[in-house]
Amino acid sequence: MLSPAQIEDLKGRVDLVSLAEQLGAKLRRSGRHVMGTCPICGGGKRATRFEVKGPAWVCAVCGDGGDAIKLIQAVTGCDFLAAVERLGGARPLTREEEERIAAERERREAKRQAEQEHYRQKEIEAARLIYDRGKTLQPGGAISRYFAARNCDGGPGLAPGLRGCADVPYFHGETLDEAGRKSPRVVHRGPALLSPIYDNDGAFSALHITWLRADFTGKAEIVDPDTGEVLLAKKVRGSMGGGHIVIRGAADRPKRLFMGEGIETVYSVATALHRCGRLARGDLFWSSVSLGNLGGRATATVAHPTLKGPTGRPQRIPGPVPDLNPVIPSISIPASIEQLVLLGDGDSDPFLTKTTLERGRARYARDGLRIGIAMAEGGRDFNDMLEG
Repeated sequence: MLSPAQIEDLKGRVDLVSLAEQLGAKLRRSGRHVMGTCPICGGGKRATRFEVKGPAWVCAVCGDGGDAIKLIQAVTGCDFLAAVERLGGARPLTREEEERIAAERERREAKRQAEQEHYRQKEIEAARLIYDRGKTLQPGGAISRYFAARNCDGGPGLAPGLRGCADVPYFHGETLDEAGRKSPRVVHRGPALLSPIYDNDGAFSALHITWLRADFTGKAEIVDPDTGEVLLAKKVRGSMGGGHIVIRGAADRPKRLFMGEGIETVYSVATALHRCGRLARGDLFWSSVSLGNLGGRATATVAHPTLKGPTGRPQRIPGPVPDLNPVIPSISIPASIEQLVLLGDGDSDPFLTKTTLERGRARYARDGLRIGIAMAEGGRDFNDMLEG
C-alpha cells in the first residue's frame, strides 16, 4: 500500500506538460495557460478545451480533470498501480521524509485552494462588470439580426437575461511594457452576445461571451496577429462548472426542459417547436455551455470503437457511468421538471456525444422524470437542420 506522501513525491517528479505531450496532446502556451488537444478524447473541433494548470489538468469536453496518475489511467485504461509504475514507480521514504512531504502537501493544498477561490471570485467580478455594461435584447435589434441570420427569426423570444454589448475586448496572450510588466493582450474588439451562466441556486457564476461580426450576420473571425491562428469567437469568464444558461423560459414551475450544449443549437430547437405549434408555455431551454458539463464527470474512460490516438492506441473517452460524488459540480434539474430532453449535435463525434448524453441520462435519473435523447442528423447540428 502506497502512502499519500509516496504518491505526492511521485507526482512532484513528473512534468505534466511533457507527459501530456508524450500521450499525444498537442499543447501551446498562451500567457499563463498551457492548452490544446486532449490526449484522452482528442477534443475534435473543441481542441483548445484541454488545459494544464501546474500539477493538474482539466478537459471541458471530457468534463474531467486530475493529476498525472489519473491522466495515465484515463488515456491507457490501466489501473492505479500500473499508472504509478508508468511514471517511474514510488520510492521508499523515511519517516522524516513522510512527515515533511505531508506537511508540504497540506500547506500547498491550503495555498492552492485560497488562490483558486481568490481567482474564482475575481473572474466572477470581471464577468459581472462586462455583463453589467450590456443592454437588454430588443426585438429587431442588433443581436436579433444575428439570430435571424441563423434562421431563428420569428422564434419564441430569448430569455430576458441575455444581453448585447457593442464593444467587448477579446484578450489572448500577454504583452510586455517597457518596464517588463505583463498585461493581457487585446487582439480584437467588437459587438458580442452576453449570456449569463447561473449555478444551481440561480446565482450569477460566469459569463459566456460570443463575439459577432460588425454586421451581425455571424460570429466574428478573430485571428492572432502574431501567429495567424484562428481563435474561437467565444469565451467563458467566471466559474461555469455545474452551471447553465437560460435560453428561454421563465415559468414558476416548468414541466419540460430541453438542454443542449450550444446557445444556437438550443434556440434552434425552441424555434422549430414554436413554428410547428408544439411549444408549450412552460417549456424551459438551457445551454450546458460545454458537452462535458452536460454529462458531468464519468467514473472511468472507455475505448473508442474506431478512433486511434496519436500513439496508435485506441482513443479513450469518458464512459457512460456518472461520478455522483456530490463534491464535484454538476447541473441540477429543477424539481418541477417531468420531462427532460437532452440534445446532441450530429456534427461532433457521434460516439463521444451519445456516450456523454447517456451519462447525462443516468446522472439526472429520478422517480417521476422521463428523460429522452434527441440527436441531430449525422454531420449537422440542429441549427443546420433549421436552416434546411
